[in-house]
Formats: sequence, structure tokens, C-alpha cells
Amino acid sequence: MSGDLLELLRQAQPKSWRAQDLHDDTQWVRPLSDTECQGLLKGLAAFRASRVALEQATGADFPFECVEDLIRDIHTQLRQQFGLMVLKRFPIEGLSEDDVKALYWGFTNHLGVLRPQGKNSALMNHVKNVGGVYRAAGGRGYNTNAELDFHVDFSDYVGLLCIQDAKSGGISRICSSRRIVQDMQQQAPELVDALMQPLYYSRQDEEAPDELPYYRTPVVGLADGWFSCRFTRNHIRYADRHEGASAPTATQNQAMDWIDEAAQSGRYTFDMRLEPGDLQILNNHVTLHSRTAYEDYEEPERKRSLLRAWIATPNSQPLSPLMNEAFHDHRAGAVRGGIKGQMFDETKQAYTQRAAAFHGMLIG
Repeated sequence: MSGDLLELLRQAQPKSWRAQDLHDDTQWVRPLSDTECQGLLKGLAAFRASRVALEQATGADFPFECVEDLIRDIHTQLRQQFGLMVLKRFPIEGLSEDDVKALYWGFTNHLGVLRPQGKNSALMNHVKNVGGVYRAAGGRGYNTNAELDFHVDFSDYVGLLCIQDAKSGGISRICSSRRIVQDMQQQAPELVDALMQPLYYSRQDEEAPDELPYYRTPVVGLADGWFSCRFTRNHIRYADRHEGASAPTATQNQAMDWIDEAAQSGRYTFDMRLEPGDLQILNNHVTLHSRTAYEDYEEPERKRSLLRAWIATPNSQPLSPLMNEAFHDHRAGAVRGGIKGQMFDETKQAYTQRAAAFHGMLIG
């Protein structure tokens, strides 16, 4: 069985990689052309003229021009290549804060359907230090300046648009979860077996009224030749505080220690500094990401600021049925993932229906 699993991991998509591979092959970096920038800004102007409310807007409300190749390149890189892409020169310079958000909203809606994030069910979040505490029972990382554990977000893709970078630190760190698991399978297959069994994850006090405060899913899943990793140890760490949830086994903790140690290694992990106008897009199923601690400038307008989108994509891969409790749907091409939270109201539900229809996506 171990040999069979190793062969499946070798054949799974997208590519697995180590840090040196990203140094040697920079196809994952994609500057926008002047024509593409102009096409995006024309689509933004058309949206503004339409007076459609942003929370109701889908890709249909942003008639961008000359971006078909760009959209195709993103999906190709994330599904068939390294599972990541960094777009340079995203045209935010000179735009108001509202226009930056609208442009990013429209662009990510051409990639898929935005998924809710956190207790307030936001369909787009500001990644900014507002004094949050990361290492706490209900802690999240996006509202702190702390160093983060390597983890994945709750969606097919995560997009981070850099508006302001930090005074120091805040380095984005990325590694291939599939590469790490593939190497683990070669050296300690019993650890991979343990990660393919469901573990308990805390919802970090962000559950919807109809949800339990925890869910169960494996860290590693395989479905129809596709690999997926759901590794967010900060949520696993606090799961057993909830009645009905239990802590990981000793073998599962050993396997997660392996992942953490590998992710901290320069052999696996590629570091990059995001600059204003950089848009980083990751395939959550095959990459882990983190960031170093950072120091902000004193001036409020210069503080580190990014916009984060969680995106369910129309061309998404299938997931293991064991991940259904986490994502609410494991089918390829389904609207899935996100944190439903406590404010997923009729407006957000209506947006989801319209956005799914625009992409022809399955919705449960």
C-alpha cells in the first residue's frame, strides 16, 4: 500500500516543488501589460457607472477588456504548475481605497465566487494589525502583526493584494504541501497514514448558529488523482476545548511536527516580499503559507495593508469525501469552503447564487 500511495502522490496534480525550483523557473511571476491594466480600469469605470452595489456585484458587472489570457494563465499556473502566481503591476496606484477594493472584488469575481471569512461573514477582508492575539483559543492571524504558523485558508484559492507593505518584516513564506507529504511518504509512511485519518479542528468561535464549534477532516486527502492538504494547526491545537472533540493522536502530532519542521526549512520554503501592486494567488490545496512578524510605520496611512479574497473556482479539483464536513461540498466545480460565520445574510446568499450562476458552478 505504501508504494501505491507514493505513486499516487507522484502523479497527483499540480506539480510538487522545493524552494530551488521557484528560483530556477520564474514562470509563476506575471507582470500585467499596459493593455491589461487599461482593460481592468475600463471595467472598473463601467462598474462605477452602473451604480450596482459592490456586495451584489459579480463578474458580469465588471466588463474587463483584454484580460482573457491573464485569467487563463492564473488558472493554468494554479492547477497545472506550481500552484501559485504573483501578478506584478496590478493597477491600484492613484485609486481611492474604495476603488481599489472594487477593482479587486471585480477581478477575483472573474476567477470564481468569493467565500465568507470569519464571524462577520465578510466576503473580502482587510489583512491589517488591529491588535488581535494570534495564539489564543479564538485567535486569528490576519488582524495581528505576529509570525504565523504555516497553514492553508478555507477556499480553493486565496488572493492577497498588497496595498502597503510593512516598515520591516511581513515576509510571505510559501511551500509545497504535496512535496512535503511526498517526501514524508518515502521516509515515514505511517505518518502519512495518520494524516489521512480525520482530526478535529476548532472553528475558533466563528461558527454559524447551525454549526458545531468544531469539524472533522483529514490533513491529507486524495480524490481521483488530486492531492489536497487541509493543515491549520492553530485550529487543531484548540479543538479539544470543545465538548465532543478530541486531541490528535501522538502519531498525528508527530506527523504535524514533521510538516512544521519541513516548512521552516529553506529546502522547502520560498520567501518573498510583497510590494504595493503585487497580487499573490495560491492554490490552498497544494501550498502552505505563512508570514514573518512585522513592524509597522507609525503613520496610519502607511501601515501594512492587504486585501484578502477566498475564492471557490469553477474549475476546481475534487476533494476527498472525508473533507466534506470542512468544505460543505467535495465535488469538483462546486461553491464550497469559507467560514459561514454569523452574518451570512440574505444579501450575501443572493450574491453567492448570482456569482455561481455567472460561472455555471454547482451549489449545494
